[in-house]
Amino acid sequence: MSFTTLDDFLMRASDRLDPITGSPQLREVGDLDFVDEDRLMSIRPAAVLIPVIPRKTGPTALLTRRPDTMASHPGQVAFPGGKVDDVDHDEVAAALREAEEEVGVNPASVELIARSAPYVTGTAFRITPVLGVLPADFEARPDPTEVADVFEAPLDFLFNTANHQIGKAFYKGKHRQYIEMPWQGFRIWGVTAGIIRDLYANLYET
Repeated sequence: MSFTTLDDFLMRASDRLDPITGSPQLREVGDLDFVDEDRLMSIRPAAVLIPVIPRKTGPTALLTRRPDTMASHPGQVAFPGGKVDDVDHDEVAAALREAEEEVGVNPASVELIARSAPYVTGTAFRITPVLGVLPADFEARPDPTEVADVFEAPLDFLFNTANHQIGKAFYKGKHRQYIEMPWQGFRIWGVTAGIIRDLYANLYET
């Protein structure tokens, strides 16, 4: 099964994902096998906003490409987001703050829908994906110090397994498989593709 309509997508998200507030119930996913043992006790909380935009031509998700100079995940495609700071009430607040700083999202304009499963990265971040709907006329205002590119990918592309290609790599002494979703010259892979794939599984495979 795959994406059909935005209404169906949002209904599934409301029914099957964690609510915006409260303790996470979905099982943690990600790259735990690749986190060094001495870092397991100091995994840092982070959050991303999965910004859905109901364009007239079809709903899209807004994504960014990180600058090559970033300390972690340089040059990779990502949802707007970052570490949870002391000023943040919780992961949802962090996702909204980072989205405002990176691409100009007004937090008050976001219709918050749900939280997807926490995703642990090999660089020892526990990322909480926050699903939200932006205004249909949203225009990104990227901060060039944090964002190299901004683009949108259709939900009917991202949430269709025909577009989920399997890649293989040798990382930290282990063979692994990963998902990638090439879109118009952008390589959606790694953590971001993992978050999308897990979200797909929770919405369409459960």
